[in-house]
Amino acid sequence: MNDQGARYERLAGGRIGLRQFRKATSAAPRLLCLPFAGGQSLAFRQLARNLPETWGVWAIDPPGHGWAAGEPLERVDTMVEQYLTHLPFDLTEGVVLLGHSLGGCVAFAMARRLSDMGHPPWALVLSGTRPPHRKRDYESFLSMDDHALLHTLINLGGVPTQWAEEPEIFNHFKDAIRADFRAFESYAIVRPLDLPALACGGMQDVVCRPEHLMEWTRYCPGCQVEFVAGDHMFIQNNAASVAERITKFLDDLQRPQQATPSWS
Repeated sequence: MNDQGARYERLAGGRIGLRQFRKATSAAPRLLCLPFAGGQSLAFRQLARNLPETWGVWAIDPPGHGWAAGEPLERVDTMVEQYLTHLPFDLTEGVVLLGHSLGGCVAFAMARRLSDMGHPPWALVLSGTRPPHRKRDYESFLSMDDHALLHTLINLGGVPTQWAEEPEIFNHFKDAIRADFRAFESYAIVRPLDLPALACGGMQDVVCRPEHLMEWTRYCPGCQVEFVAGDHMFIQNNAASVAERITKFLDDLQRPQQATPSWS
C-alpha cells in the first residue's frame, strides 16, 4: 500500500479523529469508514492496504475512541449529527460510506441524512451489520455483566485475548464499549434508502448471521449481498476478500463525473 499523504486530523476540538490512510487520485472512489462497537479508525488499516492504490480511504475515531477525546456517544443519530457538523463537506460529497457492525448502522443513518439534504453518497457498504429489526434474535450485549461481556468480546475477536488476564485494561475501555452497544441496540430504521448498496458478511458470523444479512434488501432495494470466510471480525481477519468484493462492486457502478475535491 502507498501511504503517501497519510495524516490524522483532530476535529471538533479533538473529539473526532479523521485518519487518512491514502489520498485518492483523479476521480477514483473515496471511502469513509466507520468502526464497530469499541473500535477505532485503525481497525480499517488492513482493508485500506488491500484496496486499489488509486482510491482514497479515510476512517473515523468516534469521541472517546482511538486518539479522539471526549465522552462516547450513545445514539447513532447523535453520531451522525456530530460527524456531519464537523467533517469537511467536500469529503462527504459523493463519498462511499462503509461501516462495520455498529459502523454500518451509522453509515446507513448518515447516508439517509445526506440523501435528505440533497447530497447522497455515491454508495453504501454494510459490513457485518445486523439489520435492526433482528435485535430480539440475539442476546443483548447490554444484559451481560462485565465478566461475560469481556469474554464474549474476546471470543468474537473484538478485543485482545490478554485482556482476560488484565481486566483493568477492559475496565478502562468498558464505558466506551457499553455506550457503543447502547447506540447499536437502540437504533431503528424508519425509511428505506434508494442507494447502491453492498452488504458483506462472514459465513461464520454469530453477531450477524448470514440469513439475517440477506434481509438488508428490505431497507436498500437492490442491495447486493456477498459473503466471505470468517467470523464477525472478518473485516480485519479476511481483509483481502472484503476488499475484492468492494472493488468489484464499485467498479461495476457508474462513476460520478465530479471535480476532485480538496480532500482527495
